[in-house]
Amino acid sequence: MKRNPGLCSFVVGLGLLKLGIADGASAPAVSAGVEKSSNPISVSQAMASFKIEEGFRVELAAAEPTTVDPVAIAFDENGRMFVVEDRGYPTGPPPGHPPAGVIAVLEDSDGDGVYDKRTVFAEGLTFPNGIACWRGGVFVTCAPDIYYLKDTLGNGRANVRKVVLTGFDDTTTTQLRVSHPILGRDGWIYLTSGLTGGKVISPEHPERPAVEFKKSDSRFQPDTLDFETVAGAGQFGMSFDEFGRRFVCSNRNPLQHIVLETRYLRRNPYLVFSETVQDVALSGADGKVWPISPDTTTASFIPELMGSPHAGTFTSACGCLIYRGDMLGPEVFDNAFVCEPAQNLVQRQVLSPLGVSFRAQPAHQGVDFFTSADTWFRPVFAAEGPEDALYICDMYRKVIDHPQYLPEAVRAISDFDAGKDKGRIYRIVPDKMPTKHLARARSPGLSILKASELCRALTSSNAWTRATAFRLLLERKDPSTVPTLRTMVSNSQLLAQTKVAALRLLDALSALDLKTIEVGLADPHPGVRENACQLAEARLNASEELLEQVSKLGHDPEPRVRFQCALVLREGASTGKMNVLAGIAMRDGADPWARAAVLSSVGNRAEDFFNALMVTPPGSADAMAAVMTDLSHIFGLGQSPEKCLMLLNQITETVQSAGLSWQAAAVEGLAEGLRSRGLAQAGVPPIQSLVSIDSAEARLGRARFEELLKHAISQASSADTPPNQRLATIALLGETDSAEATNLLLTLIVPSEPGEVQTAAVRACGRLQDPGLVKALVVAERWRAYLPAVREAVLTILMSQPRNFSVLLDALEHGDIQAWSIDPARRKRLMQYNDELIKNRALALFKDQESGDRHKVYESYKSVLNVGSNAKNGHEVFRRVCAQCHTHGSEGVAVGPDLTGVRNQPAEALLLHILIPSYEIVPGYTSYNVETKDGQMLTGLIASETAMAITLKRSLGITDSILRSNIATISSSGLSLMPDELEKTMTRQELADLIAFLKGP
Repeated sequence: MKRNPGLCSFVVGLGLLKLGIADGASAPAVSAGVEKSSNPISVSQAMASFKIEEGFRVELAAAEPTTVDPVAIAFDENGRMFVVEDRGYPTGPPPGHPPAGVIAVLEDSDGDGVYDKRTVFAEGLTFPNGIACWRGGVFVTCAPDIYYLKDTLGNGRANVRKVVLTGFDDTTTTQLRVSHPILGRDGWIYLTSGLTGGKVISPEHPERPAVEFKKSDSRFQPDTLDFETVAGAGQFGMSFDEFGRRFVCSNRNPLQHIVLETRYLRRNPYLVFSETVQDVALSGADGKVWPISPDTTTASFIPELMGSPHAGTFTSACGCLIYRGDMLGPEVFDNAFVCEPAQNLVQRQVLSPLGVSFRAQPAHQGVDFFTSADTWFRPVFAAEGPEDALYICDMYRKVIDHPQYLPEAVRAISDFDAGKDKGRIYRIVPDKMPTKHLARARSPGLSILKASELCRALTSSNAWTRATAFRLLLERKDPSTVPTLRTMVSNSQLLAQTKVAALRLLDALSALDLKTIEVGLADPHPGVRENACQLAEARLNASEELLEQVSKLGHDPEPRVRFQCALVLREGASTGKMNVLAGIAMRDGADPWARAAVLSSVGNRAEDFFNALMVTPPGSADAMAAVMTDLSHIFGLGQSPEKCLMLLNQITETVQSAGLSWQAAAVEGLAEGLRSRGLAQAGVPPIQSLVSIDSAEARLGRARFEELLKHAISQASSADTPPNQRLATIALLGETDSAEATNLLLTLIVPSEPGEVQTAAVRACGRLQDPGLVKALVVAERWRAYLPAVREAVLTILMSQPRNFSVLLDALEHGDIQAWSIDPARRKRLMQYNDELIKNRALALFKDQESGDRHKVYESYKSVLNVGSNAKNGHEVFRRVCAQCHTHGSEGVAVGPDLTGVRNQPAEALLLHILIPSYEIVPGYTSYNVETKDGQMLTGLIASETAMAITLKRSLGITDSILRSNIATISSSGLSLMPDELEKTMTRQELADLIAFLKGP
């Protein structure tokens, strides 16, 4: 059996990947597993099995043999349906047979609504999975290539067939590949990554260097074929709303919003922020679905498992669509539709604004939009048709999994060919909409329209008509449309979507004048203002008047517009920009997205921004503390010691209890920046090094810092201090080596204090670089009293600096700390350390752990499965032992995999992965070791990364953001973050109780 090292996964059962799939698996064939019913049913029977939300009906658009294995569709300007048929899925035809993938064109020849005429447009493709219309042809994603196909002879077949981009990864399974080409409002065609990367070139432009990337979405210009990566990593599903906001999905994440492009984060080299994507829908165990079909996921086929751990939650989310039409009714406009083939349904989610992003919730609790009792129903793709109806591609397969994600025993008896000759496409319309009316709308004939007529089509209430007219105008780039488009932007009677389309087309025509942008900036609709602000970015230096108009958006009532304003007001000479950014920071600074936008635009003008901040009316205390922490960190990383000293004096100019929270946080941020930069003297905290300079400014700084410390000591010692302020002042105590402060820190690391207070005090102790203080943390009496969270914080301190290794080894040799307390990754680092003395001591200490056979331990502990157990007691064990890294229901911290749905795993499997955490890896949970240039050694999961920084996540959800410029080495540990020998933290009875809890309801 294959064994991969990685983070502990309680959801890996019988040595299988999670649910028979990897979390990396993507639609169109994600995780629906083995079907219990042997036979398919007819189209009429299938339609009888459907349940659709009240007010809608399901119509058949196409079915086998007219279409087979449809995974994506696109309608051209004449209403013809181009269908991508991934007939070779999952592993391709037998050796010696040609590739089976087909692009077909379907037409409704008699106007009855059923597409009955089929023409094979292109064939002989390996695993095609996405399509987008352009200039009378189509782009097709088929890794490693993107094809352009076109019929120039008029016979319905593509006589033009060329690879325009190549080099996308095709070495993983056919589920994990570039897909979902879609035209954005900016005129680029966007692609989902499929959780892979590539080394992409254009055969049309051999002079261009390859673009190499990993697990990132991308885009290309359809005419020039310029290619670049963008933020996000969608699997099989991407959609834009009417205002250009991009959404993607992955199998356990039904909807994600790409909030921030990485190019903005590159503008400030000292901004340690690497997030770009927001989960807007509930995901994981909270992402509920309500199937009406039997559970047919992989696990349910195995009698011992008695059902899938993820049944009733998203496990194969794909084909997401933001519906932009009007046919389905105003209550459905701007809703998200997400396909879930594993459980035979499509869910409707309602979006609502949440700060600069969104929140999405199921339209109805307890029932989904479109479900089927037929377990062969595999919806994988959603699209809007010419009449604005919702089209759903049903791949119609018995087994939708890729064999690689199934256990060998199940794989051997699974019929992966069942359904390969079938496929259905359905259309969802309002229940009372006349069929005749719909049939007329399916033959729009936009190709024959003049440019002026296409401009009128932009005003249609039909979203598909608007989108297609936009594409045709973009292709033609007819300068005669400029006056009309400019007039449209100022026409108060037109839809906001139409105005945005006009603005974007003017930009594509290089005809977007400053006056028209200003009209857009003053539009009543926030979506228009947002787009006009984006388009103003490249033109700000050309017009003071435009800059003034954009700056007014800093006071806009909509957070999303203020966010865009902050991004646009990038580094420049204007002091007025800093004032606007300061105002946004004071208002929105508690939101990390808004804060990142502001600080990315500050660039190297941190001092000017701070001065503007100090004269701006204060906002919330949380916003001020958050902004000042990050700003001071930027100062510490990038400004001269003299400038940092000046900042310190300004921060501490007036110390008051009301402002102590932000002042303490700001000083701590400054110290972290200085520490990362290596400006502290050996053994002396950075702030004390800063104020030891022989100058009047330093003497003033020393006095003010000491005054701040007095207040901090008083606040930190009092349980009556507000929690956030108390934690901030405790952190500040780690920046002074005064005896009073260090003694207080030790008195806070006691069981009577809350866990967050203890861990804050431990981290403060670690920053002091005092060997005596570190030794005090591992005194046997203290160590035995530590809760797991506090113990983890202490171990992090011991392992973060090589000078502490001897302290840890001393404690281990003296028996104050047990060897089994040290997890495999940390043991490995010590045993491979380049200091021979440290390495030999570690080898001697850990030889029993390293040579011990964990499988023998597993065998010896099997008897606990026969012990009478108490799930209620097991709940307490979970809270004590597991909750700092795993979630279960609403409890715990999401570092490792969610454990909510593991109740259907056999007890033997749960025991196995508790006792042997590194037995099997769950994709995305590999542990990494990072050594920084300032001497820190950090371990965790890579939570996010950009070209400028990475973010590590470890126990308790604690994150460490590290500038790439400060990374000395980075490598995968090849081991789990979860320690071996977890059994030594509980009795056998408690282990039995824990398993009972995990298997409970």
